[in-house]
Amino acid sequence: MMPTLAATESLIRDLSGWDYTVIVAYLVFTLSIGVICRRLNRNASDYFRGGGNMTWWVGGLSAMGAGISVWSFTGGAAKCYNDGFVYPLSGLLAAVPSLIVGLWTAPRFRRMRVITSMEAVFRRFGFGTEQFYTWFSLPMGLFWGGIGLNTVGVFMASVFRVDLTATILAIGCIVTFLSALGGQWAVAIGGVVQAVLLALVVMVVAFFSVNLPEIGGITHLAAALPERHFRFDTDCSFAIVWLWIGWGLVTNTIGGLDIRNCGRFVRVKNDRSARQMVLLCAAPTFLLLAPILYQLPALCAATVFPDLHAIFPNLKQPAEGAWVAMAFKVLPQGLLGLMVCAMFSATIDSADAALNSNAGFFVRNVYIRYIRPEASEKNQVIVGKITTVCFGLLIIGVGLGVNALRTLNLFDLFQVLNAILLPPMIVPMVLGLVIRRTPAWAGWSTVIAGLFVGLLAKWAYSPETVQHLLGLTRALSAREINDSQFVVVSFITWVGTTAWFCATIPLWRMSSEAHHQRVNALFADLQRPVDHIAEGGQDQDTMQLRVVGALFLILGAFLLACMAIPNPLSGRLAFLFVGGVLFALGLLLWTLYQRKAARAANTREG
Repeated sequence: MMPTLAATESLIRDLSGWDYTVIVAYLVFTLSIGVICRRLNRNASDYFRGGGNMTWWVGGLSAMGAGISVWSFTGGAAKCYNDGFVYPLSGLLAAVPSLIVGLWTAPRFRRMRVITSMEAVFRRFGFGTEQFYTWFSLPMGLFWGGIGLNTVGVFMASVFRVDLTATILAIGCIVTFLSALGGQWAVAIGGVVQAVLLALVVMVVAFFSVNLPEIGGITHLAAALPERHFRFDTDCSFAIVWLWIGWGLVTNTIGGLDIRNCGRFVRVKNDRSARQMVLLCAAPTFLLLAPILYQLPALCAATVFPDLHAIFPNLKQPAEGAWVAMAFKVLPQGLLGLMVCAMFSATIDSADAALNSNAGFFVRNVYIRYIRPEASEKNQVIVGKITTVCFGLLIIGVGLGVNALRTLNLFDLFQVLNAILLPPMIVPMVLGLVIRRTPAWAGWSTVIAGLFVGLLAKWAYSPETVQHLLGLTRALSAREINDSQFVVVSFITWVGTTAWFCATIPLWRMSSEAHHQRVNALFADLQRPVDHIAEGGQDQDTMQLRVVGALFLILGAFLLACMAIPNPLSGRLAFLFVGGVLFALGLLLWTLYQRKAARAANTREG
């Protein structure tokens, strides 16, 4: 049943005063994290990786937060709205191999003993490849950060009727302030709070969506959803669907071996903490079926709102509004503002990580290489803050300027870029972890060769050829073209890139003795477990329990107070759930902090 004009008008409503109150309070709360963490940065290691002193749960939750972007609720939601369970199923299938790979690589990545991931690239391939990846990664990081700001800005402007420029400027400034002032500690601790908040808000929207009268509860979900959500071959060849899922599974698993992933693991204390990080990140998928849970609102939207164009006429791709359409329908005032905060959080987490990482690349891999090799730790922190501000301004500029370039929907845009760009960048970083005997130039030359192969594959791709290979008697649909293009282009790029890298192996003997010694030292370190304290680390567990516990208590108390907002009982109970869980977590962490502090005091007195 199509939504009536009156229903559409009631759905697209302006944010209420209570919504804006929640948004403003949350943004002030977020900014305070940077102020709180500013004194934790005594040297470059503290500023760019938290000194390698993070607990497993801080490192794990912040990694989870950084891994969820607003794209999950726009481009990813559109994929679920149109094609059903294909996208969530691919995430579920990837969980087991990703877990296995993560448990193997995490301790080895921690043993890299570096501050930035580009220093790990140097240890494996030397100066040339390190600089190549650094100068390639810097503009790409700024570009993707700007894309993230633009995505949330366009979305907020089209859906919530807020000004595009003001939204990009506001989020960009908040991200820059938080990252510049507090460094990696602010990024990580802010990521912990935002990851938990985001998960709770998603659970509320999913619960209300499934229990709408049109759906009838979880027991009637399968019957209520469109048939196309379960028949993957409704407008796409069954073979292409499983090729897309299977190839995505393979590429995601291989990507987990990328040396540059060490950046998230060198923040925690030791090998055990790195493994615990992996288990924590995998827990939502195995315990809550997170890929499906997060997209339940978008799946339900296909039944509740079969014509999203009538609801979001200003969106270039109306299906990208599927998730938020459900939030509009089910959330009362105040909670809608909280959902906006959750989407802000997703953007802030990913942009924060990009800013801090890029600033680290510049300071550690450019500034002290070329400009001031003798720079003190204090000077590196100051330059890191200045660089973060400059990069933040550049990201804002990109965010304001890229909207005119968007002609594809977000999901297809990301697929095309990933098929061409990711394999050449990943292959040397993956094979370099398992193949020792390659020359130093194998890294950067493989990227160039792989980009050439990817562009050639994109140019040579032919829907007619795929149609012939699959034995189809009809032309490919738009969805089949997009999915098959991703599989074909990325497969050819992976194969060509891998072939080039392996072809350099016989030239290992022609490399310098310094390269041999550096690589041998790295592989020796990969077998040597990290002794956190003996290698200069500090025990900052108590501080992390205290800071995160206090933040949870403050945010939880505020959201519990929001139960006073004039809402139906369901709305008040939703605030009770979100605020209550945050407050309970804060109370638990604060209790653990007090016990740990008391034990430490008794030890000192003894």
